[in-house]
Amino acid sequence: MPLPAYYFLSVYGQRQGAIIIAWALGLAGGMTFWFGTMPGLFFSLTLLPVGFILARADREKETVQLAGIQSIVYLVLVWLVTGWLVGMTTQSNPYLELRQGLDKGFEATFAMYRDSGRFPAGDLEEIKAFITQLREQVARFFPALLLTSIISTVWMNILVGRWLLKKREPSRTEREELKNWRLPELLVWPVIMSGIALLVPDEKFNTVGLNVGLVLLVLYLSQGLAIVSSLMQKWSLPLAVRIITYSLLFLQIYGIGFVAVLGLADVWADFRKQRLEKDKDVDDTSVS
Repeated sequence: MPLPAYYFLSVYGQRQGAIIIAWALGLAGGMTFWFGTMPGLFFSLTLLPVGFILARADREKETVQLAGIQSIVYLVLVWLVTGWLVGMTTQSNPYLELRQGLDKGFEATFAMYRDSGRFPAGDLEEIKAFITQLREQVARFFPALLLTSIISTVWMNILVGRWLLKKREPSRTEREELKNWRLPELLVWPVIMSGIALLVPDEKFNTVGLNVGLVLLVLYLSQGLAIVSSLMQKWSLPLAVRIITYSLLFLQIYGIGFVAVLGLADVWADFRKQRLEKDKDVDDTSVS
């Protein structure tokens, strides 16, 4: 939902872009009303303002970090308020209902294995134990999973949106390259605190540490990918080599961990310092 709004507002301007979005919403509203899927449209509409936030940031030359933070904060707040209002109206708890929906999904998965008749009793017990353990871990990580889904949604809309705008306008100049962005150095302290929480012999502290650590893992993973992208461009690697490298990094958990550690180590090592200085010198020369 945010991507079309981001694209049309950036390409056609606020007035014409808003008209296109209004027509699209009218058509979508009519179709969802006809098919009885209005709740899905209402949920999608909570994402729509993110497109306006990103388009405004692009228009006013704001940093990617600021636009991303504003979008994430907006989604967290609007989902919290929406969940509270829905809970007050229906006398229910949307968070618990979402958790229960996931539990039903795990139960349905085990039922599928059990009813297939292709697994002996011993294997079914192992499958049941694994699904039970996975179910418990998902319940434990659920707050972090929700937040990381919001972060990933915003980040993917930024990446794809900027790529589409660049494809439409090859001469388009970016105020900053995504491969050069960095997380604030102060963010290393939550990493340390989450590590300490994991060492405390208390389940509640461990759960908090795990949730914070998972969110930070996603953030530093994105910074690590920016470093990998910057280094690949510095070494002028062919596109095929880049695709294979990314595939190998994401095929195993060790590759993901390595990229996240690379992003964290950038706080001290500053892997892109020489490249940033070179880009700055080039910009200064072109201006002169």
